[in-house]
Amino acid sequence: MNTSTLTIRLPQEQRATLREAAKRLRKSESELIRDLLEREFEQTPFGERAADFMGCLASTRTAAAKPVSFRDTIGRNNRRKP
Repeated sequence: MNTSTLTIRLPQEQRATLREAAKRLRKSESELIRDLLEREFEQTPFGERAADFMGCLASTRTAAAKPVSFRDTIGRNNRRKP
């Protein structure tokens, strides 16, 4: 494996959490971080991950409402508010 070194600064609490997680998983801190980065980079879009649940949401509305696309609803709810 061809490697390079990356140095990052972490708050002490985050470093302690990293150490505990690595110990619990019986991995080195570096191995755990590599695994987390790999999962993040390979993450599929939310729409694909949620595809199995499309049409499975229960609604408590009693009045007929104008249909709204699932994608538009997710996009609207996931926008960061200033």
